[in-house]
This record gives sequence, C-alpha cells and structure tokens, in this order.
Amino acid sequence: MARDYPLEELSHRAFEQLTVALSLKILGDGVEAFGSGPDGGREATFHGRVDWSKTDPEDDGAWDGYVVVQAKQAENPSSDPSVNLRWLRTQVDAELDSWMNNSSRRGQFPRYLIFVTNVRLSSVPGSGVDAINSHIRKRLNESWANDNRNTLKKRGLHDWRVWHRDQLNGWLTGDASIRQAFKGLLTVGDILARLGEFSGVFEPEQFGPVLRAHATRTLTTERWVSFREAGGSHRESVENVFIDLKATTANNDGPDKRDHPAISLVEEIFERSDMVLKPSMLAGSRRHVVVTGQAGSGKSTVTRFLTQAFRAAFAANEDLTPSESEVVDGTAAALKRIGIANPRGKRWPMRVDLAEFADALGPDGGIDLLRWLSDRVSSRAGLDIKPHTLKRWLMHWPCVIIFDGLDEVTAPEVRPRVLDEITQFVEEAERDNADLLVIVTTRPTGYTEQLMPTHFQQFDLAYLDGIEAVEYGRLVTMRRLSDDLDRRDQLIRSFEKQVGVPAMLRLMKTPLQVLIMTIILERVGVLPADRFQLFSRYFDTIYERESAKNTNLAPLLTQQRSLIVNVHEAAGLKLQLQSEHSGDARAVLSMVDLRGLLELRLEELGHGPGLARDRIADQVMQATTERLVLLVPVEDDSVAFEIRSLQELMAARALVSAPDNILRERLIITAPSPHWRNTWVFIAGAIFAGSADHLRELVIDVVESVDHGLDWAGWLCPIGPDIAAALLDDGLAVPTPKWHRRLVGVALRAVAGAVPLDLRGIATGLAASAATDDGLHMLIRNELKLALAGTPRASVTGVFLLVHSRLANEVPQAALRAVEANGDGSVRPAAVGAALRAKLFTLPDASGAESALAPVLAEVDDLLVPAYGSREIGVAGPTRSLPSDGEFVSAVDDPERGALLEILIGALDPEDWRAAYGVAIVYGTAASRRTIGGLLE
Repeated sequence: MARDYPLEELSHRAFEQLTVALSLKILGDGVEAFGSGPDGGREATFHGRVDWSKTDPEDDGAWDGYVVVQAKQAENPSSDPSVNLRWLRTQVDAELDSWMNNSSRRGQFPRYLIFVTNVRLSSVPGSGVDAINSHIRKRLNESWANDNRNTLKKRGLHDWRVWHRDQLNGWLTGDASIRQAFKGLLTVGDILARLGEFSGVFEPEQFGPVLRAHATRTLTTERWVSFREAGGSHRESVENVFIDLKATTANNDGPDKRDHPAISLVEEIFERSDMVLKPSMLAGSRRHVVVTGQAGSGKSTVTRFLTQAFRAAFAANEDLTPSESEVVDGTAAALKRIGIANPRGKRWPMRVDLAEFADALGPDGGIDLLRWLSDRVSSRAGLDIKPHTLKRWLMHWPCVIIFDGLDEVTAPEVRPRVLDEITQFVEEAERDNADLLVIVTTRPTGYTEQLMPTHFQQFDLAYLDGIEAVEYGRLVTMRRLSDDLDRRDQLIRSFEKQVGVPAMLRLMKTPLQVLIMTIILERVGVLPADRFQLFSRYFDTIYERESAKNTNLAPLLTQQRSLIVNVHEAAGLKLQLQSEHSGDARAVLSMVDLRGLLELRLEELGHGPGLARDRIADQVMQATTERLVLLVPVEDDSVAFEIRSLQELMAARALVSAPDNILRERLIITAPSPHWRNTWVFIAGAIFAGSADHLRELVIDVVESVDHGLDWAGWLCPIGPDIAAALLDDGLAVPTPKWHRRLVGVALRAVAGAVPLDLRGIATGLAASAATDDGLHMLIRNELKLALAGTPRASVTGVFLLVHSRLANEVPQAALRAVEANGDGSVRPAAVGAALRAKLFTLPDASGAESALAPVLAEVDDLLVPAYGSREIGVAGPTRSLPSDGEFVSAVDDPERGALLEILIGALDPEDWRAAYGVAIVYGTAASRRTIGGLLE
C-alpha cells in the first residue's frame, strides 16, 4: 500500500526537482530539466514518444511530440478535496492563460502538458480527477480574446495529464532511489536502511546516536559569541544577537547585466539547503557558496547561527535537555523575528574554524581534512569515528559543512594547503554524488584564488543601511544592558538620533562598528568622525572603563598608561607580522615574546635594569593572566587580540610613528598586500585624523604614484585605484575636499588604464564618495558616462561601475543598451595563452620573445578569459592552483621580460583586452601573497 508522503514539506525548488525526477522515471532519458529562477513555465520538457500503457495498464494513450511538465505545489493542502480542486483549477487556468498570452515569452508552444501537484483529488466519478480533466478539456476549445480562431487546441495543444498526490505517493513508494534522494520524504525504514550502509563499521543503532549526539551537544557548546570586548556579559548565545544580513551576488554573467538586488543570506542558504544538491540532479550548477565580507561584517556570527539552525532542525525530534531545548526554541524565535522560515530538511551540519584546521595541518601537511573532521566529531560524540566512516556518512546523508575564516589563514606556507584540502574534499564529494552544501567565508580583499569558481557562487555581505544599523544597535544594547533598563532606553534613544546624521551613518556599516558606536556613546556621549578614530576611541573607552574599576589592576593602568598603550601597539605589529609568514594560522603572542616587548619599551623609556623595572614588568605580565585592556590570554600561555581589526589598528599605530621617509617606504611596501590593506587604511586614517598637511599629501602622493614603482607591475595590475577606493569607502578624506577629489581621480583610472582587480570595491568607493558631495557625484557620473563611448574595455568598465555604484539610472539608457548590445565577448570564452601567442609574430624576435616569456605563457596557456569584474579565472580542466610566486612573477617583474610582456599585451586587438585582465589576475594573486614583513622589520 502506498504511503502518504509529506510533499508540502519540500521547498518549492525541491518539489520541482522531484517533478523532474519522476518525469525521468515516467517519460525517459530525454527529459530536459530547467534550473531555479524564471523557467518560462517549465520545470522540464520532453520531445519524443510516450507510451502511457507502460506506466498505467488502464491508459492506452500514446504521445509523440513536445511535452512540457509543470509543478504545482500547494503549501497547505486541504483535507477537503473540493478545496484542492478549486485551488488546482486556478493554477491550471493561470498557466493556460500564460501560454495563450503572446507577451509571456514562453518559447515553443507545447503539444502536450503535464501538471504535477501535491494536492489530493477525489476519485469519485464526476468529481476530483474527472472534474479537473473536464475543465481542461473545455478550456482547450475556448476562444482567446474573443477570437474563435485562437484556441489552445488550434495553437497546437492536443492532450494533457494531471499527476496528483495519490499517483505521486504510489510512484515514490515503489522507487526507493527517488524517495531517498529527498530528505523530507525519508521514512524511519529509509533512515535505518541508510545507516545499514555502515554494516561492518557501526551497527545502525550505534551510528545514528553518534551523529545525533554530535548535533545536540554542539547546540549548547558552540552557541556562544564573545561580548567581552563590549563591556557587558562575557558571552551571548548567538540566536539572541543575530540579525538578518543582506548580501549581493557577484555578477558572473558579465558586466552588461544589471546587478542583483541585495537578498537575505540566511534565506538564500536555507533555499539551497532545502534542495537536493546531488551533482546528478544539478549538473553544472554552482551549488556551493563563498561568503565575503569586510572586517566586522558578521561572517562568523552568521555561520554560527546557520550551523545552529541546521543543528536545531536535525535534532528537532530528539529527547533534548533543557539547555538544548532553550537553544532550539531561541533559534526558532530568532528566525521568526527576522521573518524567515526554519530549514525544512535535516541536513547534518558541521562548522570548521579554518584557523584551527590550518594550525593542525601546518606547512608540512599534517592531518588531512577528513581525519580532522572525524576527530572533531569523535570528541563531541564520545565515540571514535574513523575517516572512512564519516566519508560514507557524507555520501549517504544530506550534509552542510561550513568553513569559516579563510581570510584568517594568511601564512603562504599554509594557505595553499588549506585551499587544496577544501578543493579535494569538494571534488571527492562530487565524485561520490553526495548531497552536500559547502559554505566558505573570507574577506573580499585578497580573495583572488576564486576557490573552484565552477562549483562556488560568491555572495558579498552588504553594508548595513540605517534601518538595519538601528535594529542591530537596539538589539545588542538590550542584551548588554538587560539589567539596567533606564540606561538601556536612554542609550537606544541617543543612538537612534545619531543614525540620522549622514557622517555617523558612514561609520555604522558593519555590526562590529555599530556595537563599538553604542559602547562609545554609552560612556563618552560624543562619537568620532572616521573609522580610525572610531576604533581608537573604542580602545580609549575600554581602557578608561578598566581604569575606573575598583580592582588591583586599576592603579597600574592609570600610572603606566603610556607604557601599556605602547605594548599594545608593539604587540599588534608583532602579531600582524607573525600571521603573515608564520606556519601558524592563528596570531598569538607568547608570554615570553610579550615580556620581551615590554622590557624593550621600558628600556626605551629610560628604565635601567634593576628591581624597579622588574617590578613594573612583573605587574604588567601578571595583569595579562586575566586581561590587559584588549590583550586577552589564550591557549599555550599566550595572548592575542580577540578582534582582528584591533590587531590591525595597533599595527597601524605602531607603523605610523616614524620619520617621513620611513613612513613613505612603509606605505609603498605594504600597498600591494591584501594582508596589510586594512592596516594601510588605518595608517591613512591616523594621518588624516590629526597630522600635518604634508603627511596627508604624502599619503595621496603614494596612492597616485604606487603603480609607477619598480617593485610592482602596476602597468599590468594597478593597485592605486583599489587603495584609493578603500580610502573613499572609509570616508577619511571627506573633510578635506582637495585630497578627496584626488582620490576620486585615482579611482577613476579604472576606466582608462590597466584593469584593477577589485572593480566591485572601486564601485563601492565611488558610490560612497558620490553620496558625500553633489560636485563629486556629477564628476563621477560624467566620467563613467564618457567611458561608454570609449574603447571596448572602457565602455564595459563604465557600465560595470555605473551599475555597481548605483548610478546607472542617471545616464541615458540608450548608451547602456548600446554597450550591452555589442557585448564584451564574455559568452565566448577564449584562452589567455592563445590570445598572447597569436601576437608573438608582432615582436621583432618572435622566437626569442617566446623563450623569454615561457614562464608567463606556460602559466596562462590553460586559463580561460574571466567574466569581467568577477575576478574569476576559468580553468580548462577541473582545478589547478595558481602560482604562489616563482618564475611567473619573476618574469613579469624582470625589467626586460616585463617590458617585452607589456609590448605583447599592447599588441592585442582592442576586443581581446580581457586576456590582459586574465594575466593581471594571475600576477596579482601570486605577487600580492609575497611576505613583506621582513622589509618592514
């Protein structure tokens, strides 16, 4: 007897996938499926012969022609068949009307239609199934627009079928392979059958509890986000401080497409997770996700919340402890607060801190990813899980693995190994046809490897708008000051007033910035004007709070403030240097090294050796066992900054204290490095916040001239526009218009010179600048408008920047359409190497040039030209690591060979300019990863 399956619990996309799977079963291998999004009224199509007697002995009909299959899923089917009939009739009428409407753009008109629905229809003769068939038969001959010559039948529709709930249940009961692909349809017997796949490793009754134990125990042990920096409770459960973060998807169809609107990242992830993600059912799709976000944008918080939501769904029917139930209920309440439904399926989740994994992996390749994951599961579940056992689980059960913090893995010896492990993990899951969702988070700056671009879709976390900033500020304040209602309400009112000030709103782009603003506002009442002052004021606020406490540490903080501030700055620089070149991914400073920095500073301040100096050093070191303002104790007798941006701030404060000539050198040295970019912006912020005009001029001069130096191929891969855009986005030069305008000028070089890597970042910087001044707004818009009439490269760049800076509606749409009509060739992928080799004959000594440029040509021979602006390299073949340095970079940097390459690229036809962009991405990826800490030291 057929079982009644919960078809309404499938997401809409999963029901569409089920429709396609059943169509393949019934119609045959000629079924063509359509992906998510606008499908022209088709979930699947089929062209050929269908003999219905093969599936239903009572149906002697046969079709031969073009068949369209359409899914009709009711979210809440009624128990009353007559209600279901009315609903389905409305759905069918809407589809038939759309097929008759010439403006619907549905493509080829079907000869046959199949409607697939989850509603139950009455089998009583004359009602239900008979009634819907009678209705469609009548519609076949109805005239359209009062024209008797225009009917569905005369258009070509000959026959139809309605696959209703009872039919679907019967087919699913008889086909375990389809049923088991959809986690929402699994029965207890199916689950035991899947667990039986582990026979010889674990008995089903053993392994099931292991995975459930892992999910339930981590609900409570991995629920926390740290609020110790906030001056309130030392930690908060993530569901209590989570807000819905918006994200935009990188435009991977070329620059001539309109940018996608911001969407809910959580909702997007849930929608993907509710689908069946087996490669066999989503061939060629980018099912996995890379989430990029600036420092403090909430990447780690959102991954913690997502993991908790998946754990709560996985363990929903378990016998939970009160603490576990509290987390499950709190997660459901948080989702209700942000207006998002719970995930429908039961994906088994696991979150990986990539910094922790990188430490275990090491530069020499220690433990591999699967074994590391197995060890983590074993430690939580209380039973030893072998890697091959976990691998089989991943093959047989829908899972989601979240890799958080790729940007925290900066050591050049370790980062490629981490990327290789993730790549291998995903490739093996593809080969095993696993129903797996992988999520990776990182900062956008420096994310040039583009992890498996054919498998991962990139989503960029958007800045908070005013409403979202108020929402988050209110939320964290209510949690921090939950025991002082009067102070809480007063602070919320004050904060909401500040959001109305444009200058303040610029400093509330990320959740971290909003949190810091509430802390400063609470204690000081006056807010800073830029990001450097925001973070510095935060340090001062926390310092003053600690000094005012009635503790043994307070007198030391008061008397030795200069010393302790200097130690923070020195520690920040030391950790920033260490995290760049160390084999350890996590930046921690041993107590021995901290003591060394302290002793050095005491000596610089004139404290000679002796008991007095030792006593001061001992007091400071003793304080670090609990907390020294922003330096907190961590594992292995070490200290660290809990927030990476604070480490970068302190490194900047250490570097900015230097003579002008050394400061210039430091700015030039650090300019190309994504690892140092945030520190670079902090240095500029420190200078613009309070230094003399000649130092501000120094910063701008470096930005304007950095691409003309000898140590970076700025002619190929300019970094000046990227840095200028980062400073514009920061807003540090807004109070100084003459330098602000010059930064805009450098950013606008993107439309005239070589192609910068981070065009989306440039668009963000230009948009921020345009919002501050009407004159600059007009300048930026007009320069981008002029680019539309320029070279192919300039026109495509102009469209891209207009769209992504939200200025596209301010220029003639005909000019945009003209560029779009011409296109940029992105639909015609071309090999970078082939484009370059085709122009070797233009050089005086083609053979000698080919030999001299062999390292460059060999590196790009199998690379396809990327979609402009996406920073993606399409690789002809599965995957291949881009160079970390070596001969390719050396050849480009060599004066003679670099000049030869510049001539060769200059010989490219204007339409082939994107080949140069491909070479620039490879160079920028490799060269920007060179460690520069030794030069700073």
